[in-house]
Amino acid sequence: MLLLLFSGGLIGALEPQLCQRGEVLLTDDFEDLGAVPARWFFREYWTVANGVMTRTGVPGGNQRVFVKKPRYGDCIIELKVAFKGAKEIRVMTGTPGKYNAVVLLWPHGFRVTTARDQTAPHFPTIHGECAHRFEKGRFYQVMIEILGEEILVRVGDENKMVVGSHPILARERNYFAFQVDQPGAEFDEVSLVSASGRVEGWAATRRKFEQLQSKRPWLPHDQGEQQKIREIIARDQLYRGSAEFRGLVARVDERKSAAARKFPEVFRTVKERRKKITAERKRLMEEDPEYLTLRNGINKLRRSEVELLHLLHPGLEDLPEVRYHAALAEAREKSREATALQLIVANRQVMETRMSARYPHLEKGDQELLLESRAARAKVADTPAFKQVTRAVAEAVRAEKEAVLNAARVLEMVFAEGKENQ
Repeated sequence: MLLLLFSGGLIGALEPQLCQRGEVLLTDDFEDLGAVPARWFFREYWTVANGVMTRTGVPGGNQRVFVKKPRYGDCIIELKVAFKGAKEIRVMTGTPGKYNAVVLLWPHGFRVTTARDQTAPHFPTIHGECAHRFEKGRFYQVMIEILGEEILVRVGDENKMVVGSHPILARERNYFAFQVDQPGAEFDEVSLVSASGRVEGWAATRRKFEQLQSKRPWLPHDQGEQQKIREIIARDQLYRGSAEFRGLVARVDERKSAAARKFPEVFRTVKERRKKITAERKRLMEEDPEYLTLRNGINKLRRSEVELLHLLHPGLEDLPEVRYHAALAEAREKSREATALQLIVANRQVMETRMSARYPHLEKGDQELLLESRAARAKVADTPAFKQVTRAVAEAVRAEKEAVLNAARVLEMVFAEGKENQ
């Protein structure tokens, strides 16, 4: 279970209510610039300065920074976070490509969720929301406790909390990241500690939290989002509590799988098509000298671009790694009008254009890959066999959807009106 052990202070304002503290796996106050790259992986969207990790002003939505090779299970996660322009911050846990507990922070409150994990036979859910006003530029403490199937998240004080439970939470985790939707946000005093057991008196504490949570309205949402929340919760509750509903879900999966087996090109996902392109690139690297020459030429020009920026901006290459990538992006923007840089970029673009013309099948975007599935569908849309399998899938999906809608209608959920908490 050991990840890494670092020196640095832990956050002490909130004390665990669910988990007993165990082994310290990670703690970082972002003061030691040389040690940060050994713990975290990030590029130009992130930097470290003045003792905090910052989402930089480099444009780009939903950028992540993550811990390198963590391994943990039951845990306590603590951090301090400040909004500096961002509208959403996520604290994300999980396994590679499969998310687990995800906490969403907004300037007006926060939400605690259990995400979808296709390796576990369960649906995601939303455990709850809590209003909390994050003043811009001010740091707030966040504590996340996970033990077995239980989760407790608190922000700022004991009463600003969400409690919940879900089978997907009882997993070994090897992914830990922050995601920010846009510039900027700051993080400090991050710690990840294993849980050695349950705090004495948790059962009574949980009852108190559940009672407080049940009386608290959900955050303001439009009607579409309100309905989506109800359906997510209803589907999870049905799957966990109804064998009949699990049968409906199994029937949907069976019929979709049968359709995909019979018409693989129609039902091949974008992710599956993307894997095929990756395999083709690897084959070309080994078998096609022209592809290898173009690829190496493009990479050489990219290196030349970086080397030129080092010359144009003395001291750039001497920066600590945690500051280098953001500074390089800034230098590139400042040097856009430099003739030498424009020549290198132009030559690279020529080679990239030649690559795209010679190997267009490697440059397809998600929309193009979706169109491939639609084209395949159009070829068989009028055949009796295709109509039969799609009708069978539609009937199964409709039955499952109706069960969810019926369950969602009976959920008693009160959503806050207005935006007084935002």
